[in-house]
Amino acid sequence: MKKVSKINCENLAGFVMEFKVVWNGGESGWSALCQISKTESFDLHTLNIPAGDEVWIKAHAILGKTIIADEHVIYDPNSSEIALYEFTGSPLVLKLS
Repeated sequence: MKKVSKINCENLAGFVMEFKVVWNGGESGWSALCQISKTESFDLHTLNIPAGDEVWIKAHAILGKTIIADEHVIYDPNSSEIALYEFTGSPLVLKLS
């Protein structure tokens, strides 16, 4: 699994979305609304996640579907790597690519 200290969620869908980071035993609050063709970034250092924990993204299409990413990453506070999650589809058929 990739070790990261930041996650980017790219909204390539045709609607507004919001995101949150999830880990074993916790989750962030929802992000600000992410407009079409924009990216929401999460600095994992700010979320009080224990080093070495698996983290993943939950995404919600406004007036539509909520999905949870199958692909997890490892939070490593010493990493400079960024995980990228790209979202496409329609509000009722939201896809993670």
